[in-house]
Amino acid sequence: MAEADVKLTTVSTGGAKLGSVIPAEALSKSEGKAAIAGQWTIPGVAEPVDLKVTGSDVTSVQKPFGNEPLMAVIEESEEKFGLHVTMGGFPMKAWLKKEGQQTVLAFSNGGRWSKL
Repeated sequence: MAEADVKLTTVSTGGAKLGSVIPAEALSKSEGKAAIAGQWTIPGVAEPVDLKVTGSDVTSVQKPFGNEPLMAVIEESEEKFGLHVTMGGFPMKAWLKKEGQQTVLAFSNGGRWSKL
């Protein structure tokens, strides 16, 4: 199998330390845990994605990312809410923030989802 064919099927917590990636305006860990579950809209995707939380694990009900769910782990050691994410087989980081009254899930790859 070539390197380009490798897809992650678990959540990697390696890479950049979340505390150095999460911006100051991100929600606190307690606010984020209260806000992450629910329906999220993705730009360019017709149907919303439902996120559910079990302990420190966050997963999508739907599998719109290469027929894979979003998989994430809440970073419990940080003051701000941060996630280690595997989406479509690729690792990234994510955090929640408010933009006006809207809650936004921001990804380290530049992706942004809005909560319904």
